[in-house]
Amino acid sequence: MRALFKVHTKDKMPLLIITLTFIFVNLFWAFYSDNTWDDDCPARYQNTLHAFNDPSQFIKLWNRPLFVIIFSLPVQLGAWTIPILQTIFSIVGGFSLYHVAKHFKFRFAFLAFPLLALQPFVFGVSKYAMTEPLAITLICLSLYFHVRKKWNAFAIAGSLLPLARMELVIFFPFYIIPLIHAKKYFQLLLLGVPSILWAFAGALMNHNLWWIIDVTIGKEKEENRYGHQNWDTYYSRYAYVVGPVLMFFSVLGSLKTFRHKFLRYFILLPFIGGFFMYTYFSAKANMGNAAGFLRNIIPISPFLTLLCLAGVNTWFSFAVKRKINTSRPPQFKHAKNWVIKAKAFNTKVSNGKFYSFLVLLFSSTLVYFYYPFKLHIHHKISEEKDYTLAICCVILLLTSLSVIFLKRRIMNWLMPSVILLTLFSYTLVVEHPMANSSEERELIGKLANIYKNTYFKKREIHVNHPWFIWSTGSDRYDKQMNYIRKDSLEKASEGALALFETHYSSRLSGDVRQSYFMQSKKWIEIIRMIPEKRSFIISVYEKIEDEEDYINAHMKYIQETDSSDASSFFCLGNTYLMKFKAYEKAYNAFAKAVNIDSTYAEGFLGLGLVMSSKRNFKTALRFFNKGLENTPNHFNLLLQKGAAQLNMKKYNAAIKTFKKAAEINDKDHQSWFYIGLANQQLKKNKKAIKAYTKCLQRNGKYAAAWENVSIIQFGEKNYRDACTNIQKAEKFGSNRASKIKKQICGKLN
Repeated sequence: MRALFKVHTKDKMPLLIITLTFIFVNLFWAFYSDNTWDDDCPARYQNTLHAFNDPSQFIKLWNRPLFVIIFSLPVQLGAWTIPILQTIFSIVGGFSLYHVAKHFKFRFAFLAFPLLALQPFVFGVSKYAMTEPLAITLICLSLYFHVRKKWNAFAIAGSLLPLARMELVIFFPFYIIPLIHAKKYFQLLLLGVPSILWAFAGALMNHNLWWIIDVTIGKEKEENRYGHQNWDTYYSRYAYVVGPVLMFFSVLGSLKTFRHKFLRYFILLPFIGGFFMYTYFSAKANMGNAAGFLRNIIPISPFLTLLCLAGVNTWFSFAVKRKINTSRPPQFKHAKNWVIKAKAFNTKVSNGKFYSFLVLLFSSTLVYFYYPFKLHIHHKISEEKDYTLAICCVILLLTSLSVIFLKRRIMNWLMPSVILLTLFSYTLVVEHPMANSSEERELIGKLANIYKNTYFKKREIHVNHPWFIWSTGSDRYDKQMNYIRKDSLEKASEGALALFETHYSSRLSGDVRQSYFMQSKKWIEIIRMIPEKRSFIISVYEKIEDEEDYINAHMKYIQETDSSDASSFFCLGNTYLMKFKAYEKAYNAFAKAVNIDSTYAEGFLGLGLVMSSKRNFKTALRFFNKGLENTPNHFNLLLQKGAAQLNMKKYNAAIKTFKKAAEINDKDHQSWFYIGLANQQLKKNKKAIKAYTKCLQRNGKYAAAWENVSIIQFGEKNYRDACTNIQKAEKFGSNRASKIKKQICGKLN
């Protein structure tokens, strides 16, 4: 490994500056903010921290065995060890690629390090509890050992790949072929040892000889819990993953590497194969559960780094040529074929310079037209336009063009300087320290502060969200910490708290929906938090043994927060309204919430609900409209407003309101049911059936919709379908269906 850090004299200074800068920036970014790349990081940290108490953590596929093996000891000192070790791995990977580039006599070989480490997503994950950095480092080392013909180390690096990222077993042929060619048969056997040991350990711990098959290929029998993505998911977002520099030069580099045997088979082919593999997992496979997460594709970034560097070298080698071809080129003055004219011009301006410029121009054009939007939360393309990528490519294009006319001495520092400046500036802007923050995390963080500074910390708590564990500095495996699951909630003691949220409570480790708490007499909601964009809801419930303690639970929290939390009064009002039907007390509580925060939409929702309960729909409508002034896309306000209009027999107005609600929440079935009901009242049966159909597409067990469809069909003398659908309504719990089924189905006799 000592040879890894021996560099050419000319490269010492730039590599030293790049390395020190990277270390400072990466660690500063890591420690400036508590944010991690995603919620997997806190969860993996907790699992690794407790691996010695729970050895099964060492073999779990989700954890990735190599990560747990490497980090299980260091993390005992604290989570701060993770960014330090990951930074070291990035440096090792960068220096490995530098030597590979030097082996192939690439000019500006020192750029291999920043071209790898400063790809936006590579930089983004390079300081957190992620497994992609380990995979990147192993691939970089493999390439380094390959060109150095260090076959033992080459085989060991390859053998560890599946333990870092299981899907990278696909790269085994690129290890097997060189080892066979070099007649290194013992090293060939080494290649499979770690995976066999992992499979054996898993089989012992899980008492299942075929365990490794069940958790990998066996998953194909199950439905992918994330669903499948489009085939172009990765391609349509790839520029955001790698940044402008690599998108700009890699197309030209691909053409160069295709002409070189080693680069073609061990750089270009693995890159294309890896890209296709991840695309297949995302679009078709079930065992990967890939969901199109863009970070999944960054293990192939070392190959793209060398493709990019090859592109830089290709352009530079053409750009430095000054001599015009003095031999008289073929005259195509009257040629009509533009390709022939282009060939003639290329011959005149010298060997490939013109064609290379066309390829770079193509790269810039591709980025401009294909990647003009902003990437939201590392995954979703937003509708907001953002031409930063394209602007960076134009800067690179102009710089590349200008070096043709400059002295070689200037070009030698200008070109790498512009590349480095573009790399650093783009990546550090898009991956700033707070780039991983979100409304969801901010809300969880706010609740974490309440937890740390109130009596909550002394209570048994049920929570699934990893960010809450991370933000509070809690131990996931502490006896006080429990998962939100129906079985654990049933066993919870009096005074226990449940932190329900709409992200993790009903999936993965949780099986609880909010309806569970709303229907329970033992759980009372004392806090409800909703971000401005209303993409996430979090509620805190307390377990109460007797109804007499409901109000006491609310008052204790209100007293603890010094009566300044509007949501606490909203929850109090909800209890008065739903549990006790105490309308006046509910109204006063909701009014208090609005007095604390005049823009608090939930408060106006509560006031409107009280008025609706008292059949005063006109006043209720006024409160709903008041709440919608500040939050026009508030789904529940729109739903209740539509219900008030429906009760006031303003059917057309109600339909408009419900349609807006349906646009905001396209998965909701209730809005379409009420649209059907309003049309049914207007005697527009075709429109009513269409709306009920959309309702049932979203919730096939909604009895009221089946019932109303049956009634319409009965009125149209479609007795067979009416009978079938009224039976469905009865099956799904409609009491009225049981009463009218005989009348409807009797017409068939």
